[in-house]
Amino acid sequence: MKKITIMLLIFMLTVSSIINAQRQEEDGEEYLLTFSGYLGIGDVLTFGNYTLTVIDVLSSPKTGVASSVLFKLRDNTAFEETTFSLKEGEEYQYKDVKIKLVVITLEDNPRALIRIYSKAVDVFYGDAYERSIFRYGPIKFIILEIENETFLARYEKKGEADYRYFGTGYYYWNDLSIYVENITNKTVRLKIRAPKYAQYAIIRGAEITIEKVDFGEVEIGSPFKLTITLRNVGNKNARFISIYLYSKEQIQEEQVQTILPTITIPQFESSLPFAAYRESPIKYLEVLAPGDEKTIVFTLISSKNLKEDVYPLYIRIEYQDEDGAKKSKEVQVGIPVEDKIRPKVIIEEFKVIPSVVQPDSNFTVRIKLRNIGNSIAKHVKVKVTSEKPEEERQVTYPYFPSSEGTVQQEIDIFPISRQNLLYFSEVNTTAEGELYFKIKQVQRGIYPLYVTITYEDENGVIYKEKTMFGVEVSAYPLLDLYIGNIWESGGRYNFEVYVVNEGKDVARGVTLDVTSEQLELFPVGQRYVGSIAGLDYDSVNFQILNRTIPKGEYVIHAKVYYKDEKGQEKSFEKDLVIRIPETLTYSEKKPYEYYIGGGILLLLIIILLWRRKGVE
Repeated sequence: MKKITIMLLIFMLTVSSIINAQRQEEDGEEYLLTFSGYLGIGDVLTFGNYTLTVIDVLSSPKTGVASSVLFKLRDNTAFEETTFSLKEGEEYQYKDVKIKLVVITLEDNPRALIRIYSKAVDVFYGDAYERSIFRYGPIKFIILEIENETFLARYEKKGEADYRYFGTGYYYWNDLSIYVENITNKTVRLKIRAPKYAQYAIIRGAEITIEKVDFGEVEIGSPFKLTITLRNVGNKNARFISIYLYSKEQIQEEQVQTILPTITIPQFESSLPFAAYRESPIKYLEVLAPGDEKTIVFTLISSKNLKEDVYPLYIRIEYQDEDGAKKSKEVQVGIPVEDKIRPKVIIEEFKVIPSVVQPDSNFTVRIKLRNIGNSIAKHVKVKVTSEKPEEERQVTYPYFPSSEGTVQQEIDIFPISRQNLLYFSEVNTTAEGELYFKIKQVQRGIYPLYVTITYEDENGVIYKEKTMFGVEVSAYPLLDLYIGNIWESGGRYNFEVYVVNEGKDVARGVTLDVTSEQLELFPVGQRYVGSIAGLDYDSVNFQILNRTIPKGEYVIHAKVYYKDEKGQEKSFEKDLVIRIPETLTYSEKKPYEYYIGGGILLLLIIILLWRRKGVE
């Protein structure tokens, strides 16, 4: 009988464990929504490791009405493909995904409303608090506040947001499965599950187009810029984008692609290039997102051996989409080159000495000119100013008319001896000169200098070139020490030491050390002050511990340690003088409790003596 009872118990426990295991397995089979939307014939949808293609919409042979949809599903990890058809309301399961056809729209181009579910995965299980954030792929779940046995949550996905209050229980919200087990004061115990494949994309691929090509006026032997505007009109990222230029020529009746000079690509050869690169011959972009636009600039110089003509130029773009498929595009443009007999003066070198200028100091500007034209430049003037040329200034009017007119812009950089002009009677190839300037006590930054070049050709025609350069100014902290207030408190003298930053930059990690051979000071050792901003100050209090301080002057030695704007350790020392107005002697006063206690003790002694005398 005992054996039968034991066997029954073992059987019941085994059945119970099997049932529990089955329940757990069923719980693990929960599917959550990955995608819901319309797809047309030929549309491709990727999610996780799968690619779903709508092959065709099938019609009933009896009614001629669309009744089912033919799909192709590719497993990109197992390299397997399966084809299946669904009617409205039917679903197809493959491994860890389910595909359901909801409805077919009756249009000229029929589309199918598809819903795709993937197995649920655990995102979080445990205690959460206010401002807890949980992420899974593009999904973000945030607990904003917990109050009155409910909590407010925020759901975010691809720039869209949703809000909802939760109590205890089971919820299906957006594409999340949420089980709220318990809510206490500022704590929520919950379980969050999300679809295994939370992100999808409808593939139309990356497609780059050349929106615009600008190159301005091109002269023989002159530099010019070629500006190319690219746009990704597809719906996927374009990656590893390379843009380069080349020319084509007829050589032995064959079309041969010839690259411009300074580019070494084996498949291209060039026998008569019309231009050369002045910068990188190939431009690269890492990625161009759908709908984004990017401008690429090539700087070239045309050959001096050209004739007036229109020269062909080919722009080629090579890139890859997210699936690694290589794509390319090629566009041909014509570059008209003009032959003008004229000088063209450019600034070949603009050098500031020193390269980094300190506030309230002098500096030198060295300018080197080059005539890249094909005739002599005469009466060349180079004007350098910190103000914009008058024709570039925007005309402004005061709100209230006055005799003063508009307020002039404050000038931070001005020429020494009012000399801001270089003059050369003629420039055939190169010329150079120097100008001298002073800068005010300004803050750190880059300050502009505007350069205007005017010159004439042999026929007296005037040309003007304008450009702008920057002068880098590095501000620095400038610390000093002063004695502040002196006062008497508690029978001792106290005084302040001011640490003043008279510079334009922050002094960091300021530490003050004060010592004296004549005075005993408290506190001793270094005192940390902290950071002191430009044109600001801080103070440290000290106390003199000497018992007797005669009237007079006393010298203390102060030393400051700090870090400048570059993080370098710096220090300086200074002797400061303290003037004591009156002689002061410190004496410690006994508390009143001592006097009261002594009086009581004396009174007791008198009473005892009086009683003893009475007994005798």
